[in-house]
Amino acid sequence: MIVIADRLFRRSFDSLEEIFAFTAAFFATHAIDAGLLPTVDLTLEELFTNMVKYSPGGNPHIRIEMATTEGGVEVTLTDYDVERFDVTRAPDVNIDLPIEERRPGGLGLYLVRRLVDSLHYEYSNDRRQSRITFRKTLSGRAG
Repeated sequence: MIVIADRLFRRSFDSLEEIFAFTAAFFATHAIDAGLLPTVDLTLEELFTNMVKYSPGGNPHIRIEMATTEGGVEVTLTDYDVERFDVTRAPDVNIDLPIEERRPGGLGLYLVRRLVDSLHYEYSNDRRQSRITFRKTLSGRAG
């Protein structure tokens, strides 16, 4: 049985504490393996803070939906009245370069892509709506 919870969060870095409380409560209520929670929270923090940082003129709220899946969870972030930014197509950082030769940015998305089982992006031009969905399970490809 798939169980879904969703909530709107203010477009603010200050919302992170509320987001972590939301995910912890969802995990506890639906008996999802707590070992997945740090990865889910890190991924949510990276994606949410990017939405706050790079789309300051968007709708004042960002929606987060969580759904149970076999062995884990699926999470969707929906951002309203924003420009397209496909996180699945952003170039990877070159982690092999010496630190002094690297350009700032991109490391968070690099980590997210390797931590979650899947990452999907959708954008509606008509509604200027961005949706990022990721899945994390115990049997997933990443640890």
